[in-house]
Amino acid sequence: MIEQSIFIWALNGLGGVVCGILWWNFKALKADVVANAKSILELNADLQAYKLHVSESYVTQTDLSKAIDNFGKALEAVFKKLERIEDKLDMKADK
Repeated sequence: MIEQSIFIWALNGLGGVVCGILWWNFKALKADVVANAKSILELNADLQAYKLHVSESYVTQTDLSKAIDNFGKALEAVFKKLERIEDKLDMKADK
């Protein structure tokens, strides 16, 4: 019976030490968060600034489609010129 009560006291003491360590870590973490955190208003202002930046510099679907179409046309023009050069070379080789 005495051994059980000593074991229970030791277990309670160990639990108290663990809880104290956890509480100290929690307080330190909370102090760090409070020291480094921005206020809600500052975060909201940062978010609004980011949204404005994205809306100003974001490529829309129509702009991207136009750019791809222009690139495709330029590529077709390059291939047509290459075909003309190939035809001219073939005519030179036939002579």
